Amino acid sequence: MQQYNQVLVTGASRGLGRALARGLLTLGHSVVLTARSGAALEQAAALLRAEHGNRVNWIGADLTDPESAQTLVQTVETRFGTLDALVNNAGIGAWKPLVEWSAQEVISCVNLNLVAPMLLAQAALPGMVARRRGLIVNIASDLARRPLANMAPYVASKHGLLGFSGSLLREAKAHGVKVSTVLPGIIDTAFNGALEGSKEETWALRASALADQVLTLFSLPANVVIDELTIHPMQQDF
Repeated sequence: MQQYNQVLVTGASRGLGRALARGLLTLGHSVVLTARSGAALEQAAALLRAEHGNRVNWIGADLTDPESAQTLVQTVETRFGTLDALVNNAGIGAWKPLVEWSAQEVISCVNLNLVAPMLLAQAALPGMVARRRGLIVNIASDLARRPLANMAPYVASKHGLLGFSGSLLREAKAHGVKVSTVLPGIIDTAFNGALEGSKEETWALRASALADQVLTLFSLPANVVIDELTIHPMQQDF
């Protein structure tokens, strides 16, 4: 099993990101949390530090701004040491017809869901390649493989993320770096303004249960990679 000593998790202030951070810490990794909301991020970091000590660090960043990705990775490596793994979990979207999306909403959706993972990977990759060890996990969606009305910008961004991930894997694996894409179905999170915990457990994936499956990507032998991991709640209509 490979050991990824330090992991950067985006969108880590709540939901799946926080559940992934907690699971990584339980497995013995050090984690750097990042999210746009400074107050929520600081609260999540304090909670996880109370449980796991000083292996938790955090940096606020607005990843809808493309210039923030390079700065974030540089800051992590300068302040906390080498970055061994990256989890691109942050994402936004909305359920409404395309004509109701503002231009800025479209740009922010694509920037956070697609551009930020690409730029973060680009910034983290040289160090991983030099060490011949690294893992990039991109949290996409089952909508990366199918269309859905009223979510066109979101669906487009997730299609793009899946294509990017598969292409990067074929580029990076010769250097010992793995790239895995997770394609979950409906998750019980605060996506699109929902109240986390409001969806029935039989209908939506719980963040902690989904995180448990994603964490298997960190426990594989060095010569094994899971290209794509698709997970659905049993009651979801595909």
